[in-house]
Amino acid sequence: MTSDGAYRASRITKSFAGVGVLHGVDFVVRPGTIHGLFGHNGAGKSTLLKILAGAQPQDDGALSIAGRAITLASPRDALEQGIACVYQELRLISNLTVAENLFLGRELRRNGLKDGNGMAAYTQSLLDGYGLRTAASARVGTLSHPEKQMVEVIANLDRKARFLFLDEPTTALDGGQAASLLAAIRRIALERQIGVVLVSHKLDEVLGVCDEATVLSGGRVILHAEREKLKKETIVDAIVGDAHHAGPARLSRAPADGKTFLEVRGLVGRRLSGVTLAAKTGEVLGVYGLVGSGRTRFLRSLFGTEPVTGGEILIDGKRYEPRSARDALAAGIALLTEERKRDGFIPLMSAYENVVLSTLKRYRMNGLIDHAAAARSARHTLARIGTRGRLDAPIKSLSGGNQQKVLFGRIIEQDARLILLDEPTKGVDIGAKQDIYEIIRSLADEGRCVVVVSSEEEELLEIADRVTVFHHGRCEYAPVPVSDVTLAALRQAAWAAPA
Repeated sequence: MTSDGAYRASRITKSFAGVGVLHGVDFVVRPGTIHGLFGHNGAGKSTLLKILAGAQPQDDGALSIAGRAITLASPRDALEQGIACVYQELRLISNLTVAENLFLGRELRRNGLKDGNGMAAYTQSLLDGYGLRTAASARVGTLSHPEKQMVEVIANLDRKARFLFLDEPTTALDGGQAASLLAAIRRIALERQIGVVLVSHKLDEVLGVCDEATVLSGGRVILHAEREKLKKETIVDAIVGDAHHAGPARLSRAPADGKTFLEVRGLVGRRLSGVTLAAKTGEVLGVYGLVGSGRTRFLRSLFGTEPVTGGEILIDGKRYEPRSARDALAAGIALLTEERKRDGFIPLMSAYENVVLSTLKRYRMNGLIDHAAAARSARHTLARIGTRGRLDAPIKSLSGGNQQKVLFGRIIEQDARLILLDEPTKGVDIGAKQDIYEIIRSLADEGRCVVVVSSEEEELLEIADRVTVFHHGRCEYAPVPVSDVTLAALRQAAWAAPA
C-alpha cells in the first residue's frame, strides 16, 4: 500500500435487509485537497459517508490511513484516528457559549473547578487564528448559520481531525455566505493540510473549490475526475446516468376533475424567488428538487410558518394571506412535516390524543373537552387507515410507519381541503410505504388537493398525477403529467438548471 498520508476506502460493500446499497466502492481523501462527492438521492452517498466517519460498519472492504489498516466501531473511534464529520444538523448546543461548546465533554479544570476563563481565552485565540470574527463568550444561538458551521468545523479540527467530511454545508446559506464558507474551508485545507470531502447537490457552488470529484449511482462509482477535467455538464450527465426509462408503474386511478384549487403567483419569501404553480382538486401534485431547492420552505410558507413577502396565493379562487399556522388550519390546510419526531407529534401523548390535537374544540361542551367522544373519533379514523400497535400508549412506542399513519389520521380528522406532505414516507419500511401511498391516493380521490414533496423520484412518479421541479427557490417548469416524465428528466431539471 502507498504511504502518501491519504485516507483510503477500498472495495466497500454494504447491504440493508439483503438489499445492496454499496457495491465495491473505492474512495480516496488526500491531505490538503477537497474531494467532491455527488450523486442523486439514494445513490449511496450518505451510507458511504457514515462508513468513512465510523457511524456505520461496512460489510466488506477495507479502510486505511497512510497505508495502515484501520477499523472504526464508532464516530469516537474515527475521531481518535483524525476523522470527523459535520452533518447538516449541527450538534452545537444553542444555549451554551462558543467556548462551552468547544470544550464540551473535555472541560478545563483548575484547582478542581471548571476553568471558564482559561477555556474562553483558548477559544478566542483559536477563533482569531481561523479568521472567525466571533466572540468566545457569544451564545451559539445568536450566531448566523455560517458562523455555527465554522465553529463546528473548528471544534473538530481542534480535536486533531486530519480528515473532515462536510454533508451539504451550503444548504441553508445564500450565495455570498456559501462562497465565504467554501473559501474558508479551502484555505484551511491548504494551510493545515486537511483532507476535506464535500457532499453537496449545489454543483455551481462547490465545483470551484474541488480538487477532484466522485459520482455515485446505484452504490457504484460511475465517474471520478481530477480538477482539470471537472465540468458541471460531465457530472450532470453521470448523475442522470441510466435513468432513461419511464419510471415505475403508477397507481391506477381516474384523472383529476381539472378544477384549480391552489394557485400561487410569483410567491416570494425566505429563499423563495417567485414561485408560480397551480394544483387541482382530486389530484396529487408532486414537487421534486434537491436539498435546499426551496421545496420545504414553499410548503411552510403556504402553512404560515415561513414569512411571505411577495406574490399572491389563491385557495379555491379566494385570496389567502398566511400569517400563522392558525390561519392555515382555519383555511382548511394541513401540513405533514418532514421531521415527525421534532414537530409532528407529542411523544408522551397517545396516538388517539395526537390525532385530535388540531380539532379538540370540536369536542368542547360547556367549556370542557369530551375526551370519550374525541377518543371514539380517533379510534375510528385510525382503524380506517390500518394503524397498528398500542394506540392508547405513548406514540413514541409505535413503529415509524404507524407514527406516520397517526399523523395522516390527524389530517383526516381535520377534514383538510389542501394537504401539504413533506417527505411523507421518510423513515418508514417498504410495507408502510405502500399503505401510505394508498392513503395519499384515497385523500385525492375524495376530492382534496394534495401537494407532495419527496426526494425519491420513483415515489413521485408512482403516486403523483403531475410533477414540478424546484431549483434555487424557483419552479423550473410548470407542472406536467407524470406520463410525460422520466427519471432522467427529473434529475436533469433538478441538477442542470441554471443558478
